[in-house]
Amino acid sequence: MKLLFFQTIICLLDTSLKNLKYELMKWCVFLLIFLQCFNSSFGKDPHDDNLKGKNLICFNDSFSVEDWGIRFLGNKNVELFSLNKSFYEIYKYSRKYRTDVNNIFIMKSDKVEYVISRSRLKLGNKQCKIVNGNPAVLLQERIKSLKLKKIEGNKI
Repeated sequence: MKLLFFQTIICLLDTSLKNLKYELMKWCVFLLIFLQCFNSSFGKDPHDDNLKGKNLICFNDSFSVEDWGIRFLGNKNVELFSLNKSFYEIYKYSRKYRTDVNNIFIMKSDKVEYVISRSRLKLGNKQCKIVNGNPAVLLQERIKSLKLKKIEGNKI
C-alpha cells in the first residue's frame, strides 16, 4: 500500500513538473517574441545620416512662394530660414530632422513637417541646391536681388 501511495505521488509530481516546464517554456517564448518586437520597433534606421555642416538653399521664381534656407546642425537639429518675398522678411525656425535612403524629414514635435527628396533636392515646389555659405546671409542677398528685379522695368 505504501509503495502504491509513493508511486502515485511520484507520478503526480512528475506530471506537475512536466506541466510546469511546459508553462515556463511558453512564457519564455512569449517573452522572447515580445522583446524582439519591442527592440525592433525602436531600432535605428541604418540610413539615418548625420548632415551636420551641410546647407541648402531652396528657391522658387514665383513672388508668392517663399524661399528657404536650411542649415543642418549637430544632434539632428536643423535651422530653417523662410524668406517672405512680399515683406522681404526672414523668419527662423528650429526643428529636428531624420533621414532615410530617399528623403530628409524635417520634424516639428515628432511629426513630419517637410520632406526633402535626397536625389532631386526638392522641397515641395522649390528646387534646392547645396551651398557653402550661411543660408541666412544668402537669403539676405536674395532680398537685394529681388528688390532690383522688381524695379528693373520701371521707367520713372
